[in-house]
Amino acid sequence: MSAQRTLSSIKIPTDNPAIELIHVAAQSTRLQILNLLTYGKKMYPTQLEKTLKIQRRVISFHLDALEKAKLVKSEFGLTEDHRPQAVRYYSITPKGKDILERLLNMLNK
Repeated sequence: MSAQRTLSSIKIPTDNPAIELIHVAAQSTRLQILNLLTYGKKMYPTQLEKTLKIQRRVISFHLDALEKAKLVKSEFGLTEDHRPQAVRYYSITPKGKDILERLLNMLNK
């Protein structure tokens, strides 16, 4: 008789900050956001919406989670449009770059 292992039998500590960080960053939309921000360009949610073809409220939800995990940071600024508007720009943090690189390395193996 072969023993089968189910996910419910795997004990994962829920109070480990590293696991929580991976949980936040590993979501596919968040990986896409982090990847876009690695090019050193600050972006605001509407730019991300146009690039990723995802609703702005969804983008904002994911940016909030990434900012709480300190994987991205935000600052207020003006758009460079013909009619500048005040927006919140997001950029990736060194911690965000590190976790993105680690996750991508794991996925590419």
